[in-house]
Amino acid sequence: MPSAETDRRIADARAAFGAGRLGDAERLAGSVLAEDAETLDAIEIMALARRSGGDEQGAEMWLRRAIAVAPERRWPYDDLAELLFEAGRLSEAETVCRAALTADRDNANAAMMLGNLLSEREELVEGAALLRHAIAVAGEHPQLLANLGRNLHRQGALDAAEPLLRKAVAAMPDTLPPIAWLAELLEQTRRYDEATAMLDRAERLAKAQGSDVTLQRATLLSRTVDWRAGLALLDAERDLSGAALLQRGRLRDRASRFDEAWVDFTAGKAALAARSGRHYDRAGVARLVAEQRALFSDASLEPASLRGDVPQPIFMLGFPRSGTTLTEQVLASHSRIRAGGELPFVAELGALVERGISSATELRDHYLARAAAFGLIDRDAAFFTDKMPLNELYLPLLRLVFPAAPLVVVKRHPLDVMVSAMSHDFTHGFDCGYRLEDAATHFAAMDPLTAEWLTRYNVHTVRYESFVAAQQAETDALMAHIGLAAEPAQLAFHESRRFAPTPSYAQVQEPLNDRSIGRWQNYAEQLAPARAILAEAIARGGYVA
Repeated sequence: MPSAETDRRIADARAAFGAGRLGDAERLAGSVLAEDAETLDAIEIMALARRSGGDEQGAEMWLRRAIAVAPERRWPYDDLAELLFEAGRLSEAETVCRAALTADRDNANAAMMLGNLLSEREELVEGAALLRHAIAVAGEHPQLLANLGRNLHRQGALDAAEPLLRKAVAAMPDTLPPIAWLAELLEQTRRYDEATAMLDRAERLAKAQGSDVTLQRATLLSRTVDWRAGLALLDAERDLSGAALLQRGRLRDRASRFDEAWVDFTAGKAALAARSGRHYDRAGVARLVAEQRALFSDASLEPASLRGDVPQPIFMLGFPRSGTTLTEQVLASHSRIRAGGELPFVAELGALVERGISSATELRDHYLARAAAFGLIDRDAAFFTDKMPLNELYLPLLRLVFPAAPLVVVKRHPLDVMVSAMSHDFTHGFDCGYRLEDAATHFAAMDPLTAEWLTRYNVHTVRYESFVAAQQAETDALMAHIGLAAEPAQLAFHESRRFAPTPSYAQVQEPLNDRSIGRWQNYAEQLAPARAILAEAIARGGYVA
C-alpha cells in the first residue's frame, strides 16, 4: 500500500508537472521510484515529463515500463501508440495497438488508432471493423463517425458512408476534413449542386486555416459543363501537388493542349513518387516473375473441388488502365453478380504457398473466408468479381484453387494504356506507374507471361476497342462465358448506383464512348521510349503503332 508520504510526493510531482516544472516533477517521481520501482503513478509522471521535454526516447522507455508493470491498464498502450504514430513509426504503433487490444478488447482508443492505421494503408475492411468496434464501445463520437464514413467512402460504400459523414459534419461544423469528404462523396454521386454548396463551406474553413480546396474544386468542375473553369483554376496556380498536376494534365488533354498535358503528367508522377518514396524495382520484379514460372512449371498441387454453397469468384485480368473497371461495372450490373473490386486475396495465396501450404483446398477455403469477411458471400449472388490488376502473375495457382472459376482478361492498345497510366495515380504493378519507362517495362514483362499461361486455360478476352464498337455482342459473349444470360441493365452500366472506387469512377459513370481509343497518337513523340519497349507486346496483341 502506498504510504501517505508517497501519495504526497506523487501529488506534488503532478502539481509540478502541471506548472511546467519538469525537473521538479522528475525529481519527486524519481524519489518514489527509488523506493518502489513499480509505482505506476511515478512511472506515468516520468513518461509525461520526458515527453513534454522533447525526450521521446525517454518517454518511450517509461511507457514500455508502465506496460510491463501494469499490462491490464489502457493508458500506457494508448500513449505509447500515439508517440510512435507521431514519430512516423507506424509499424511499431500498430504492434502496440494490437497488444493493447489483446490485453483489453474494449480499448476504444487502440481500436480507433489501429482502424485508422489500417485504413490509411488501404486495408479498409479490417479498418472499418475496428472503427465500428470503437463506436460500439465508446459511442458515436463525431471523429469516429467521420473516420468510419471516410473508410466506407473509400471502399465505394457511399450509401453507408453518407449518413455517417453528415452526422460528423453536423456535430463538428467547423472541422474541415468531414465537410470536404462529404463534398467529394456528393460529387461522386453526381449531385453537383449539393457538392458545390458543401465545397463552398469547406473553402471558407480552408482559407481561415491557410489552406485551400482548389484541386477538389477543379475536380468537381471537371465533371460538369464548366470544366474549363476548373482548368483555369489550376492554370492560375504556381505550386501544384502531384495529384493537382495530374488533374491539370487531364484537363489540358481535354482542351487539346497535349504537350502541356504530358509535362504535367510526368511532373505529377515524379512529385507523387518523391513524396511517397515509391519506385519500381525492375530486378526484383524480374526475379518474382521467374520464381512464379518455376513454382508452377508442373502441377505440384491437386486441384481443389468446387464449393457449391457459396458464390464463385470471377477473376478479371489485365494491366492497370486497360478497361478492367469498365468490364467489372458491366458484370456488376447483373442481378446475380456482386462487385468485389481490387481484392488482396490472390497475393495472400501466393504468400501461403511460399510458406509451405500444399493443399489447394486449404487455399480455396482461405480465399473464400476472406471473401466472407469482405461481405461478398451473398446468398442471392452466383458470382463476385476480383479485379486486382496483374493477378495473372498467379494464374496457374488460381486455376488449381478455383478450377471452374471464370477467367476474363481485358486487352487494350498498349500505348493507350501507357497514356492512361501516366495520367492517373496508381500503385499496382509494384509501383511501375510513376515513370513511363517503368510502366512499359512491366507491361512488356507481364505480356508474354500472360500470353503463355492463357494458352493453357479457358479464358475469355474482352478487347476494349471491340467492346466499344459492339457493346451488345461483346456483352452477350462475356456473359455466355460466365454462364448467365445478359440483362438489359448491363448495357446501361453507367446508370448503376454502384460506385467504383478507382480512378476510373468518372469514366464508368458516362455512356460508352470512343474518346480514349487512339489517344496515344496525341503523344506519339513523348511515347517513343515506350514504343521501343512495347514493340513485341503491340505486335502480339494485333495492334499497330
